Amino acid sequence: MVRRVPLAAAVAFAVLSVFAVVVVPLGPGIERPGADVVEHVTAHAGMIRLQALLTALAMLAAVVILGYTRDRLDGPAGYIFTVGAAVLIAQVGVQVWLTAGLALHPTMLEAATARTLADVASMCGPLLTVAAILMAGPVVWAARQGRLPRWMGLIAAIFVVEQFVELLTIIGPVGSFIAPGGPMTVFGGGTLFGVFFFGLGLALALSDRELTAVAPDQFTRV
Repeated sequence: MVRRVPLAAAVAFAVLSVFAVVVVPLGPGIERPGADVVEHVTAHAGMIRLQALLTALAMLAAVVILGYTRDRLDGPAGYIFTVGAAVLIAQVGVQVWLTAGLALHPTMLEAATARTLADVASMCGPLLTVAAILMAGPVVWAARQGRLPRWMGLIAAIFVVEQFVELLTIIGPVGSFIAPGGPMTVFGGGTLFGVFFFGLGLALALSDRELTAVAPDQFTRV
């Protein structure tokens, strides 16, 4: 029964995340003027706040997955993973504060203010790469130690490599593929982020069947 908890959390995370993404159309990129940001926020203010709620619920599910994953780690890897998880939740919270806050009084927004806050929010994605690497790296180590399935280690390794490349979005030119909050962050990193979390939940639920050679006490944290 306990093994079903991370799987249920993974399904909840996936469903909530998908709805959070599709409920609001993609906003103007950082190359667009502030007036476009104001227009977007005004047109979708209610849905933006709903998106914030869905994101908050998805983060609750993510924390369950993170907690069960942490139980498979020990030593420095466990501490590194914990730091990455904490940074992830904090950064997502800050980004939601900014995006949802803009939607509280959309008719009072000024173009310059909207553009500035949207720019700050757009930098959250590129800097989330650090948290992602801190989480995915220890998962690769755990898979190599036999504490998680090898296929999960492969997913985590691909995620780490992509996130290292995505660090370039911090300095990416405005309007380019690697611009902050641009296509690489949204479609590349965002997709792999979801696959990584769902895979973790599945791996934690199926590990007893796939890792029969590993003794139960090896899964506990020292």
